[in-house]
Amino acid sequence: MAYLFDTNHCIYLMNGWGGDEKKLTPEERNTVRAFGRIHDDVVYMCEASVGELFYGIERSRRKEYNMVRLRALILAVPPVPVTRPVWEIYGQTKAELSKKGKTVPDVDLLIASTAKFYDLILVANDRHMKNLPDSFVRENWSS
Repeated sequence: MAYLFDTNHCIYLMNGWGGDEKKLTPEERNTVRAFGRIHDDVVYMCEASVGELFYGIERSRRKEYNMVRLRALILAVPPVPVTRPVWEIYGQTKAELSKKGKTVPDVDLLIASTAKFYDLILVANDRHMKNLPDSFVRENWSS
């Protein structure tokens, strides 16, 4: 199987690696454990998540430390590109959600659309992802 981490799972993994198990949040602990059980499966992130992670680093007090952690994460969880077909899925899905009076924040919808285009299981811990159509396959490793 192949997965696409939403930004929150990227953060859980970054925070959880090498951390004191007792100091980890349940989300971090569960994500690290689930990631550690992967053998033949592949995990990716979306380029949009990379942008969100860079934003978080720019706002952090420990920029250099967090940049090193992000570089390590990108080696373990490589980003997949956002292509024109991903944007088409994004536009179609946003219109479909709009007709139903539902929303998903734009970056999260872009991440979900990327997972759908590449036929990846979206791994996310966001309530609003429940608004996605059933054709989007989702899991939450943090709970």
